[in-house]
Amino acid sequence: MAIKRKQGSANAENLKTRDVKARRIDEEDLANRLSELPVNVILHIISSLPMKEAVRTCLLSTRWKDLFTSISNIELDGVLRKRALRNRFMEFVDGFLSLRKDISVDRFRLCYGPGIDHRKINEWILYAVRHGVRELDLIFQSGTFETRHFTDLEFGVFTCKTVLTLRLFNVPSLVLTIPTHCCLPNLKGLHLTFLKFSDDESIRRLISSCNSLEELLVQSCELSNLNKLSVCHPTFKRLTVEINTPNLVFFDFGCVYCKETKLSLRNLNSLSEACTYIGFIAMSSNYCNDTDSVFDVMRALSCVQSFHLTGICSEIQAMLQRPSLIPEFPNLTFLKMEDFGPVDWRTPKKYPSCLQHHIKAIKIFALKRKDVEFQLVEYL
Repeated sequence: MAIKRKQGSANAENLKTRDVKARRIDEEDLANRLSELPVNVILHIISSLPMKEAVRTCLLSTRWKDLFTSISNIELDGVLRKRALRNRFMEFVDGFLSLRKDISVDRFRLCYGPGIDHRKINEWILYAVRHGVRELDLIFQSGTFETRHFTDLEFGVFTCKTVLTLRLFNVPSLVLTIPTHCCLPNLKGLHLTFLKFSDDESIRRLISSCNSLEELLVQSCELSNLNKLSVCHPTFKRLTVEINTPNLVFFDFGCVYCKETKLSLRNLNSLSEACTYIGFIAMSSNYCNDTDSVFDVMRALSCVQSFHLTGICSEIQAMLQRPSLIPEFPNLTFLKMEDFGPVDWRTPKKYPSCLQHHIKAIKIFALKRKDVEFQLVEYL
């Protein structure tokens, strides 16, 4: 029995050894096949890996050992709980950047949490700026990174001439003060998420400094320090605004001439007065003829007491043709509807009950004595 047991364990060891050798041969065969690929293809594959994995992969072959120094897409994730891991992370980044060749950076993404030295962060970001970064993502997941720390970045981040896309993301909200010398001449895409601006002038200065800006995203930002968010830019192609402000009492969304405009409104429970232009939906390629988007906006504003709705007559007409989707406005005491452009009134099939039971007075201005206008008056 003892002899059989020894033979069985020996066979198991032999099988395990064979499996290890087979895996080693397969890995070597795979490495040899990959090594036959052109260097630029290998570099492209390695650049798509997380930074540490990219460096480890380069160690698989003597031919690849220096490829990591040519990586142009740099992604650094420093959200680590243990101090030892954070220290190793900072040493790794310092070592990698010191060995990297003096070539441009296509994309630089930095995500970090508490415990990372803000002076190191400044050094890494300025490294990317000095190496002509084109796409810059900064994700601050730390309450320890204060406005005074960010001032060290002003001269680099907000005066970078090469950056095409800038994304700033912070949890919790970082109070952002934009320097007076801000200049981003080639920036085309600007994403602002979970930020808090110091005042109206700060965000106006940032947007106006981007002469080539085509896309703006303002999402979940703290706007309590702002009286008015004014966005005026001739090169805009895409505009996305997400508003979630429970203490907001007045909302005015004016005319937007932009190919793609998306407005998201949430948690406006304190809102009492609103003025909005619905024409931005019809002019947006993504929302053309989509009256559902109009109703989404109206539902978000349905708690107001005073409502001023403007738009081209055809846009308002399309909305009125679907009365069942128009939300109730239980607090409404004043409604003003204003349109411009060609008038084309078509009497809705369903008669709104509010005209019979709730409305006490209707005022009509600037009548031109056209037949369609008299049809509207007769309907009312």
